[in-house]
Amino acid sequence: MNTNLVGLLYEGFSIQTLESLNEEQLRLLYEKVKKIETKEEESKITKVYNLGNIEDKNKFIDATKNVTDKNKITFDPTKDTASVSEKEIKEKAVSKKQRGLMGAAYSVEKGEKDLEDIPKSYRKKVEKVVDSMSKKQVKDFASTKDKGLPEKKESKENVKKLEENIMSIIKDYLPPMTTKKDLLSAIKNYKR
Repeated sequence: MNTNLVGLLYEGFSIQTLESLNEEQLRLLYEKVKKIETKEEESKITKVYNLGNIEDKNKFIDATKNVTDKNKITFDPTKDTASVSEKEIKEKAVSKKQRGLMGAAYSVEKGEKDLEDIPKSYRKKVEKVVDSMSKKQVKDFASTKDKGLPEKKESKENVKKLEENIMSIIKDYLPPMTTKKDLLSAIKNYKR
């Protein structure tokens, strides 16, 4: 079975809609859905440890326990240092509302605000974020730029309802022999 098809079904698309798409269209739709959903960036970080310092040496040993690719560990015997390269994922907020929640949580994490300073309606959510996420994760979400973000993320139920409405309109107002090309042309030429 096509993994893109399975992924889109999991995201809430109906089988009727997906069956009408070819392999390339399924792949593109799946990529767009996953890109929107994850909103993360990957970067490489390298931490250097001074092996002459017992604390740094212990941190280095701890850091190497989680490394699966031994090529990411390097030693410099001339300076008595070692380094570990890792991928760092920077997560981004998917809506202005989520970014605002993370901003409030980050201000609590930094000690700029107390939980009592947060509005009651937000307080439990902020407390949950502070308890369940690292300071860096919260900072990543909070530092997302508002430009281009929706006010709030659409729920899967809303997307499914919209999809059903579109399919209903297509069935009711377009002749049964309408091709995808004709449909896309009609949408493109539609003027409000």
